[in-house]
Amino acid sequence: MGLDENNAVAKSAIESGKTALGIEFGSTRIKAVLIDENQEVLAVGNHDWENQLENNIWTYSLDAIW
Repeated sequence: MGLDENNAVAKSAIESGKTALGIEFGSTRIKAVLIDENQEVLAVGNHDWENQLENNIWTYSLDAIW
């Protein structure tokens, strides 16, 4: 399958609601993966960030998440 054909298949799966998005908020990185109904990976991504120690609890502000 070529790139354009793969993109069309992924677009169709997304538009028909046949995908699942997993997101992990880790201590140093946010990771995400989008899969189709056959558990094939359609997209992955990550973003580096840092949590903060507030009142002796490691946490993230909602502003930092958005």
